Amino acid sequence: MEIYIFESDMYCKPCGEAISATLPDPDAWELEHPDSDSYPVAYDSSFGQSDTPDHCGNHDCEMFLERSLTEDGVEYVLDAVRELALGHGRDEIVQQWVGFYLN
Repeated sequence: MEIYIFESDMYCKPCGEAISATLPDPDAWELEHPDSDSYPVAYDSSFGQSDTPDHCGNHDCEMFLERSLTEDGVEYVLDAVRELALGHGRDEIVQQWVGFYLN
């Protein structure tokens, strides 16, 4: 899945492109030297790993970004499942994680 990194957060492709549309077009230097602090940078979610499941940084969206997890990240998901069994957490979010990481 293609995602965007911008200002220390991750966004789904539609939200990343929407942010890009609100900014001035990058100049040639910015295109050759992308900096996610000044412009959304495309990133393939299959690269790298995360310690927690990632969701779109747009709080109106929160799309699950399907990034790979470290061992700590898998433990995070298992902890969330245990917490959900105790009545804590957001069922729809944890179920997305279970469906992607544990099946």
